[in-house]
Amino acid sequence: MEASGSRIITYGRAGAEFSIYNVADIHWLNRGVSKTHLYRDIERIRIDPYALFFQGGDYADWIFPSDKRWDPAAFDEDVKVIDLNELGALVAKAIIKIFRPIRHKGLGFLIGNHEFKAMTQKSEMYIHDHICRELKIPNMRFSGWTDLYFVHQKGFKGGVKVTSSTIPPKKFTARLRCFIHHGMGAANTAGGKINKLKSLVDMTESDLVLCGHVHEQFAKAFLRLEPNQSCTEIGQKVTMGLITGSYLRTYAPGFTGYGEIKGYQPTTMGATRAKYIPSERILTVENRADGVGLKG
Repeated sequence: MEASGSRIITYGRAGAEFSIYNVADIHWLNRGVSKTHLYRDIERIRIDPYALFFQGGDYADWIFPSDKRWDPAAFDEDVKVIDLNELGALVAKAIIKIFRPIRHKGLGFLIGNHEFKAMTQKSEMYIHDHICRELKIPNMRFSGWTDLYFVHQKGFKGGVKVTSSTIPPKKFTARLRCFIHHGMGAANTAGGKINKLKSLVDMTESDLVLCGHVHEQFAKAFLRLEPNQSCTEIGQKVTMGLITGSYLRTYAPGFTGYGEIKGYQPTTMGATRAKYIPSERILTVENRADGVGLKG
């Protein structure tokens, strides 16, 4: 768990609304990855001047031939036999290429349980460190906090500028304390999954809690009663919780994935986002689905 300091976000539009995405559970190299959804989300972040993002772990499948889950039919069809000698390097190059267009908007880069298992067993955690250094995005490992300080600067051009710092700015419009965790557990019901989010909210002090891992989207406000400083009025403290979707289809044609064998629910595709207006201190968490409705 990392206390990763502050991100100072400088911007020029006084009433700007920021989108904070959690791009997680890509599972690169698995044949079931929806590259269409991934590239679409990356492009959304790239063209939105007020978009920011975390990468929330499990960015690759990391299933090597020595793994009991190994299934050649489940591998990306672009992977050649000769590539098996350097899967780590192959993943690193691909992930750096995918995130390079938006790296200046990155708030933190996590590992998930797939990275942790493979990299610790093979003493290759340096691969994750290398990806973070190349992209110049803070390495938050499996979980951690960061404080987002939104600094409005009149006349600032170019959308946003993100700067990592251990020293908070003296003047700012608003601060949003974020806690992000890759996620945990093997719950297959809606209640079980939301309880995992609640457990993270209950054990941390944050304004926004983000996680992934369960391959489904949930968004919820969690409230606690809290008196004011003089203990003369009763108010409430709000923490917004957000579980993001995945890019790995549970059921895909042409092969049988491990999710299908275990009877997992279909995956909610794509990254979920929170929206924040610093000037009004309004935080919204949302679920999103693409391709809804009939196109004429």
